[in-house]
Amino acid sequence: MNAVSTYRLALALAVAVLAATPLRADQLVTDLSEHQIAIRSNFTGTQILLFGAVEARTPGTRALNRDIVVVVQGPNAPAMVRRKERVAGIWVNHDSVTYPDVPGYYAVASTRPLEVTTTPDILKALRIGIESIDPGVAEARAIDGTVQILLPEQETAFWKALIRNRQRDRLYVSVPGGVTFLGQTLFRARVDIPANVPVGLYTAKVYLFQDGDVIDTISSPLYIDKRGIERFIYRMAHSDPLLYGLLAVLGAAFAGWLASAVMRRP
Repeated sequence: MNAVSTYRLALALAVAVLAATPLRADQLVTDLSEHQIAIRSNFTGTQILLFGAVEARTPGTRALNRDIVVVVQGPNAPAMVRRKERVAGIWVNHDSVTYPDVPGYYAVASTRPLEVTTTPDILKALRIGIESIDPGVAEARAIDGTVQILLPEQETAFWKALIRNRQRDRLYVSVPGGVTFLGQTLFRARVDIPANVPVGLYTAKVYLFQDGDVIDTISSPLYIDKRGIERFIYRMAHSDPLLYGLLAVLGAAFAGWLASAVMRRP
């Protein structure tokens, strides 16, 4: 085999290897300012900082047509929504709907509004956005406890009411423009954690979109728990509610007796 044939064979092999090797897509590198939040008696809410960078496929390329979406959510638990009706001039709880798998907290921040970041189908598939939360199959019951069958528009009304309640309590938050790029690759997002946030395990998930498609995604854990005497009381209330109730009654009785004794002193 002459030199020209050898060169052509080597060139053909190199082209074949490059064709078989996929191009490395842009990748995310992210982290949280803190992975554990302690709730004490003086807890009034806090703020976590999520920061990261986009490792470009080709070093030095500009961050064109890239979008970052950050979703912080958890923990999931059943949630009930009741409808009030006027009965004999008094407003009372009537029908109720229970959803089996509802995030106690859900916050989404993005570089741009979600509707211009990608398609509604992709948002629904990835459960990105408050409107894309999947709470599971709802169970409706009448005031007497019997199971009811709701029309789709009726069930939608209950679900929208639950979302409004969570948004009013700052537990469901959507912040378009809440993610900002610092230069071509660095970005950051601040997420508010309210004082009434439920305890448990959370996930902070970051999505990298380019031209409407998901290029990369990465998750980080976040744990929120009570500390000190608050943790002891919380765990007792959930693990041994009878003992917790007895101690609460005894504590209230002692406080009443002590206040009465102080007032009777000359």
